[in-house]
Amino acid sequence: MVKPKHVLDVIDRPGAPQSTIIIGLPSPGPTHPDWIPLNVMNTLLAGSFGSRITANIREQKGYTYSPYGQLSRRYHDAYWAEEADVTTQFTGASLKEILGEIDRLQKEPPSVEELKGIQNYMSGLFIIQNSTRHALIGQLEYVDLQGLGVEYLKTYVQKVNAVTPAEVQKMTAEYLKPEQMTIVVLGDKAKISEQLTPYETAQK
Repeated sequence: MVKPKHVLDVIDRPGAPQSTIIIGLPSPGPTHPDWIPLNVMNTLLAGSFGSRITANIREQKGYTYSPYGQLSRRYHDAYWAEEADVTTQFTGASLKEILGEIDRLQKEPPSVEELKGIQNYMSGLFIIQNSTRHALIGQLEYVDLQGLGVEYLKTYVQKVNAVTPAEVQKMTAEYLKPEQMTIVVLGDKAKISEQLTPYETAQK
């Protein structure tokens, strides 16, 4: 796989009261041994209402209403991305906080208590997602498409709960490298260009 390079792509939308930010990079896919630990990391960092990035730029600072991070589920491939619609004047500040939360998790593992809350959330969500025939068929289709085998569903909750704080830190450090991330911003260039100057070159 070609090593991704840092890119900042700014799309002008004159007069926009908000900026749409998407920041991400390729990641291992569903067949990779790190897939479940990666999902635990993402849920803690960005992929749930109680995630760190959401708590930071939504709850604490009010820059955005609904930020969200995800690992895509493509065929034997994936990418990680964080997306947020932020108030124009806080475009640069939002990027700083997102990257800051990634850096914090790279340097220090989460507490056992914080991680356990995320694992409980993921386990409960998995059970709910398989509580109807239609949902279960969807899960089986996904498992078949990816070639994961029925053991994936049988052991998912167990594997989620086996992830350690040190593994979460490792996943962040190994796979979320800001210097390789693509940053796409849709907003009013006249108001956000100066805010984005620090992100024109790779952040290490």
